Amino acid sequence: MDLSIYISHNLPGRVRFRLSKPLLKVEKLKKHVMEHEGINEMHYAPVTRSMLVHFDEGVVQLQEILIRTALAFSLENDIKPVHITRKTERQFITPKGILAGLSIIASGLNTLFLHRAPFQKSLEWLSVITTSAAVLEHAGYDYRKKGSVDPEVFSLVFLANRALSGKNLLFPSALTWLTTFGRHFSSKEGEGILLEIRKTGEKGKNYEVNVSKLASKTGYMDLLNVFAEKFLSSETGFDNTIFEKSKTLLKSHKTNLEGIGEKVNRIILNFNQ
Repeated sequence: MDLSIYISHNLPGRVRFRLSKPLLKVEKLKKHVMEHEGINEMHYAPVTRSMLVHFDEGVVQLQEILIRTALAFSLENDIKPVHITRKTERQFITPKGILAGLSIIASGLNTLFLHRAPFQKSLEWLSVITTSAAVLEHAGYDYRKKGSVDPEVFSLVFLANRALSGKNLLFPSALTWLTTFGRHFSSKEGEGILLEIRKTGEKGKNYEVNVSKLASKTGYMDLLNVFAEKFLSSETGFDNTIFEKSKTLLKSHKTNLEGIGEKVNRIILNFNQ
């Protein structure tokens, strides 16, 4: 059975994740992970199998902490593959979200069938206002619940830019609403990556890690998740997935990641699209 690391909570400079099985050598894993500069504290709770990490964001990225932890976790368990996932809680669309959706539909119907220009402009601005309020409410709920916000919230950047132009407000409102709330109609739960590890180099002094996307999209409604990822990346430059953040991490290093322990020189990441 593969190993798993579930990200349950993260704030700037702090992350909590849960391991799929108990650690056998806690201090050894902590030592290997904390060899990287900027990782200040690691606290392991054996009852819940959770790890709380405090770190300096200016020195080390969260994604590197997760990969180093996954590698050390894998080494403790005969180099088994490791999943890193972030579970998304199923939520009902809030009344503000429903109101925003209805205002967008009303504006669309008016455009198609009534063609009343003054009335249409008012409906479009109503769509912008209700959609913005619904997305902000969604962001507030996420932050109170898990200490972070879903990346879909950054679609507001796109809506704000289009609203400033004052033209064709229905289209950006609809895109923002679909990006934020479309996943509620999807069967996809969460996102993640799979790390497959093997020793390479002279005397196995390097670890080569193949990184691939974990979640597969099977239903028609799951295409909304694909749309949200592509839209956010193209319009706001925001990396929406753990996979993309891992690729960004590698770009910040000259070659590969630093190794763990005295015997490992480096961690080589390969990405499977």
